[in-house]
Amino acid sequence: MTCTFSIPMQNHERTDLMKRFTGGRRSAAKVVSLLTAAALALSACGSGSGDAAEDGGAIKIGVIAALTGIAAPYGTQSLNSFKLAVEDINEAGGVDGRDLEVVALDNRSKPEEVPALMKRLASDGIDLIVGASSTPLTITAAQTADQVKVPLLVPMEAADAIIGEGREYVYKLAPSILAEQGWAAQGIRAAMKASEDAGDPIETVSIIYVSAGAGPEAFEAWERTLTEEYPEVEILDTTSYDEAVTSDFGPIVAKTKEQNPDLIGFFGNPQGSFLFYPALEGAGWHPKMTVGVLGGNTNAQFIPTVGKAAEGDMAGNYWTSLLKAGENAEQTPQGYVEDYSEKFDGQVPDGVGAYYYSAAAVIAEALSNADDFSDADAMNQALNDVEIEGINADELGLYIVGHGVKFDDRGFNERAVGLVTQIQDGKFVPIYPEEAADGTAIFPAR
Repeated sequence: MTCTFSIPMQNHERTDLMKRFTGGRRSAAKVVSLLTAAALALSACGSGSGDAAEDGGAIKIGVIAALTGIAAPYGTQSLNSFKLAVEDINEAGGVDGRDLEVVALDNRSKPEEVPALMKRLASDGIDLIVGASSTPLTITAAQTADQVKVPLLVPMEAADAIIGEGREYVYKLAPSILAEQGWAAQGIRAAMKASEDAGDPIETVSIIYVSAGAGPEAFEAWERTLTEEYPEVEILDTTSYDEAVTSDFGPIVAKTKEQNPDLIGFFGNPQGSFLFYPALEGAGWHPKMTVGVLGGNTNAQFIPTVGKAAEGDMAGNYWTSLLKAGENAEQTPQGYVEDYSEKFDGQVPDGVGAYYYSAAAVIAEALSNADDFSDADAMNQALNDVEIEGINADELGLYIVGHGVKFDDRGFNERAVGLVTQIQDGKFVPIYPEEAADGTAIFPAR
């Protein structure tokens, strides 16, 4: 499937493009610079062979996404958001005057199908790939990227194992769950700070986590952070569950209620989280705080599905539309949500989509600095050289997810810092770290 797009701008931005870039703080010289950078990035979003990059046609970017199967909710939103950003880049002039073109392939949520799709894109002359919608799919994609020697940019997929050892062609934009500044560790710190600020320190914790995917990494990061940074806190119990066969969380909740911890750490995908929190609510008891990390706890449908049972939950979160925009914002977190909803039948995206939107901004940065963006090794070096300071700090003001980009020698984004939100009045309010906070944590949560 091949796609070329033009981005819907926010209503207040639907004015002449040059007027947008020449008004206010942008000079005419800056306009030329921006349009040159944008043009370089846009040419990467197409289909066809690598010859297009050499003859001045569109620059093709491959996307491996789960468009069908169990991971399709992630894959569809990811691809939609990436397309939306590409349209924005193309409308701003592309990269070096050339549009980006997206070539998207469906992995059908099956890891075993990913290698053939990656090799197909590489054989078609595509020199940069984005994907692949979930941790198991992306681990396979990362392994294949090193085999075919085509760089893979991983926008939001969380597991530390995606990078592995000795990877040369894989770049991870979001923090890993296991990272020292990752979502899991940050969630514990946020909960502990909230309790200390309230003069009611957390003393006991019980941890419940899904046994597959990123669940064991979330548990490992929680246990490490508690043991190393809060040794006075007692971990009462740890429970793993099989999400494929667990539909009744009553027994797990009953056991946890008997333990009576101050804090519950819960990690599950939507199918687990959407059942656990109502079961907790129905038990007639609530700990002082619950803390989660990604998965179901931060899914766009978590609050509408779970209702009041979600209120007060704190979680390491990809992103929230309540994040403040950077000074050079041409797109804002809230603007992205509005644009996405307008284009995709009123659907509301979450941080999964926001990271894929921002991934296009990273690609535009790389392409604008690349010596030869029809060569995979040159693109690999260009990604190594990307440097973004923070929200909207890319050239086009489209980077909307937070703490900037600088890839280390292994391919991890060393500037990535896990955001923590708390559900307050039915909204994901950013409460930690302080530089990202737009609200104050409530403790106890109920």
